[in-house]
Amino acid sequence: MAELKWGAGTHPGQIRPDNEDHLFASDGVYVVADGMGGHEAGEVASALAVERIREALADDELAPTAERVVEAITSANGDIFRAAIANPAQSGMGTTVTVIAVIQDPMAGRGEPNIDDNDPLDPDRVTPIVPREQPEALVLANVGDSRTYLLRHGRLRRVTIDHSYVQELVSTGHITDDEARTHPRRNIITRALGIEPDVKVDWWTLPLVRGDRFLLCSDGLVDEVADTTIVSTLLEIEDPQEAANELIEQANTAGGRDNVTVIVVDVLEGDDPPDPTQELDLTPTWADDPDADVEAIDPDEPDADDGISSDEVAAAGLSRRERRRRGKAGEGDGTDVVPGDNDADPDDDDEAPGTKRRSRLLKAVIAFVVLALVVTVFALTARWARNDYFVDFDDSGGVVIYQGKPDGFLWFDPTAETAGNPSRDDLDEDSVDLVDARPTFSSFEDAETFVRELDLAETTPDTDATDDTSDATRTTDSATTGTTPAPGTTEAS
Repeated sequence: MAELKWGAGTHPGQIRPDNEDHLFASDGVYVVADGMGGHEAGEVASALAVERIREALADDELAPTAERVVEAITSANGDIFRAAIANPAQSGMGTTVTVIAVIQDPMAGRGEPNIDDNDPLDPDRVTPIVPREQPEALVLANVGDSRTYLLRHGRLRRVTIDHSYVQELVSTGHITDDEARTHPRRNIITRALGIEPDVKVDWWTLPLVRGDRFLLCSDGLVDEVADTTIVSTLLEIEDPQEAANELIEQANTAGGRDNVTVIVVDVLEGDDPPDPTQELDLTPTWADDPDADVEAIDPDEPDADDGISSDEVAAAGLSRRERRRRGKAGEGDGTDVVPGDNDADPDDDDEAPGTKRRSRLLKAVIAFVVLALVVTVFALTARWARNDYFVDFDDSGGVVIYQGKPDGFLWFDPTAETAGNPSRDDLDEDSVDLVDARPTFSSFEDAETFVRELDLAETTPDTDATDDTSDATRTTDSATTGTTPAPGTTEAS
């Protein structure tokens, strides 16, 4: 077994009363699971996941393999799903999981004169050299947003890709990594164990490299502590247990809004580290672009917030592939394609990387043009629908100037622009007929002029009131007790 040194810890945080995280750490198998579904649900799901993976990989008679790791995770998914159905109190429970395990790798370091029956060599002429110990490697696997990082040559890389809503926003450039930490929907997971009868697991293998340091953690750490702080801590503290304790303390000091679980694993024996200028080739096998690599985080530089990193590009490419496959099959929402397996689009395999990039650029340009046309048509329609003014009576009989079309257009309804004008009872019959016709004007000023020039109805003197007045009132000039001049007319002299 490869020589590893590790430290681990978990804490409920400063706000939540219960800890729904579980971990398992032993020589060669390291697991972090972050449960969801509330007390006695999330913690049950994460405990089931850790226990099933531990049981599957702790068998001394069967050497761990990548296939066994993936099978253990999918088996845990089935157990959690069935448990949620059997117990209504645990309905909807689930868990994320990230795993590192040491496996036997028969192909690691293989070459002449190590041969097998499939080698096109004459066994009578070449003497096979069989290593005394089976070569080993690491398998990494994850479902959900619990993460695995790799620290090498002083730089930290996020190896796993989150299966979460905010990761899709980051991958498409809508938000930055820092904004993702405080996004109101940061807890929405697009893939987890126990939610559906089957689950797809992201997995791949890596060589054991002496000096590598791995960090497995739940989102309770990364939501509170910046990547630059994490890498500084991992560089400054040599002992993995002390480093794990310090990271948990930092998360709690920063707010501790969630449970936090950390495992730090150091590789003490393995292959020589690659040259620093050549080691940025940690490319997941499920990356859409074979030239993409995983983002490196330099502790001496601020977080990069003004672009999409290479790991995010890989996530965005994966999302597109998922949607294409699910769209063709007429299936669900496209969140369960296994990166690294052989079920990708056949057309994708035949395309050169440059062709894929040009195709994506063309699609982006077309989408932009279509969006611009839609916005332009909407703006022109809105302008046309709101360009006119008309006069009409409102529900209470008042004369009102409206902006818009008399009967409206689509969702653009006319809006009242004036108040306090004459009412229907104030106008003569001709003026009432003019307003009932809802005349239309090209400007507000023209409509306002029309309202001012409406003729008011004639009024009849109140004879009873006249009889009660004094004699002085009766001697008033009859011209002043006649009809009231209409607006715009001249009183006879």
